[in-house]
Amino acid sequence: MQTVIIRWQQPVTFTEFKMNCLAILSLAKEHTAATWLFDCRSKGEITQQESDWLSNEFYPKSLQQVSSRVLVAWLLTPRQMQRLKEGELSAVSSDCPDVSRKAFLTEHEAVKWLEDTVAQMEFGKTNQ
Repeated sequence: MQTVIIRWQQPVTFTEFKMNCLAILSLAKEHTAATWLFDCRSKGEITQQESDWLSNEFYPKSLQQVSSRVLVAWLLTPRQMQRLKEGELSAVSSDCPDVSRKAFLTEHEAVKWLEDTVAQMEFGKTNQ
């Protein structure tokens, strides 16, 4: 499983966030990596502007350039997770058939979900 990881070490501006994500997209394209881990625990709050950009521009671009199916595991702080439960982070939680997203508090859980989901996808391919 080829997984691309982006781990923010400090808060970033919207422009920096976009640049980081586009760099990850380039790396994912180069390695045909359709599983991604976004570690936002040190990044600061995920803004509505970032969430909208991910949903409207980044995810569609990733489906065009990398794979027809993308898995994104998000590592969040308890505060970010609470905002997600309140419906404020649509880019993290809104599922569509081609971009599966799930949020976690621990890296172990996130990696396990990515591995299990890839295994299920592979199993589905071999049983068709």
